[in-house]
Amino acid sequence: MAKKLLGRRIVLTGISRGVGLATARLFLTEGAELIGIARDPARLAEAAHQLDPSGERLVTLAVDLGEDGFETGIVEAVRQRWGALDILWNNAAVMLDNQARGLFDEPTDTFERTMQLNVTSPFRLTRALLPMLELGVEPRIVHVGSGAGTFAAMQDEIIASYRLSKWAVNGMTMLMASQLRGKVAVNAFDPGWVKTDLGGPNAPGTPEESARGALALATADFEETGKFWKDGQVIPY
Repeated sequence: MAKKLLGRRIVLTGISRGVGLATARLFLTEGAELIGIARDPARLAEAAHQLDPSGERLVTLAVDLGEDGFETGIVEAVRQRWGALDILWNNAAVMLDNQARGLFDEPTDTFERTMQLNVTSPFRLTRALLPMLELGVEPRIVHVGSGAGTFAAMQDEIIASYRLSKWAVNGMTMLMASQLRGKVAVNAFDPGWVKTDLGGPNAPGTPEESARGALALATADFEETGKFWKDGQVIPY
């Protein structure tokens, strides 16, 4: 059986655990080549050992996406390894508070840090890698969103900054898709509520189920752009 991502060159952030780890594992199984990004060097090294002990198809970089200039090293790694990029998968994100009711009750700096890591950092990485993507084969950008960030979900006060950041991710997806139409496909992806450090132990889904949805989007028709996807289906923003 042909591998669905054979030879596809992918940058995936947040690779060291949860949905990112499961997605990396499935993408590698399907023949992709990866540059995997995560912040914690020890956790990243363990993930790399699990995923590709030989290092033949996975290169990892320990990068703090909140630091100024973080994107420079990632761009250089792509340039040296491939000279082009087929898929940028912006998966890394944070939820810094899940108890407060509303933006004004969250701890100091929660809003600023959440927006920086969940919106500004993916934007900066996308902008920096766009020249490499434009040299790729049917290049794609995927911003990982959330069901918590839909328009309807804005009525819920819990995890307010996280919700708002993911709503902004949806808007960023639509704007980028409009500007890059015909050159780079841009879509958002909802991994669902799954059992991860972010989702918690009571979540109904698994990272492996999310990874299968990610694979469906990664292999969707190139003409599909500007949409929000979950489990291989388009869902409302």
